[in-house]
Amino acid sequence: MRSKALRIGWLILILILTQAACSKQAESFGQGQATDAAWQALEPNTSSHDRANWEVIEVRQVIGSEVLGEFDDRPAPGCMGPPPPANQEIDPDGTYWFVHFEKRPATPIPGPEISPTAPPNVPEPFIYQAFFLVDPEDGGVVARKLYCVIY
Repeated sequence: MRSKALRIGWLILILILTQAACSKQAESFGQGQATDAAWQALEPNTSSHDRANWEVIEVRQVIGSEVLGEFDDRPAPGCMGPPPPANQEIDPDGTYWFVHFEKRPATPIPGPEISPTAPPNVPEPFIYQAFFLVDPEDGGVVARKLYCVIY
């Protein structure tokens, strides 16, 4: 009888620990994952489709009320690629990952000699910075704002 009660106790303890581990895993959507989610949303609108051409300037957690005015209804006017989905409503009391990308600067084209008159290598000619709000629970992009060069 005591052995059966001990086994049931162990099973309950294992279930509790498993549930705690699973819920902790769902809550632990970190900086790296938020950056990856933001890149996946940015990549279709880039001309290079190369993450190496972009620098992550900032990744931090914010409260929705801090960034409400930074994201408007038109996330990418004049940008290349498919039109991004409309921004979702930002909960003023919600917590989000704020991710800021900037394109890497133009560099001289590699060669035996650097020419001051040769055109530079421009890794990303059309978008120069991008901002994203990422949901920390599921990694979905809630809002985006792309800054594009308009000719």
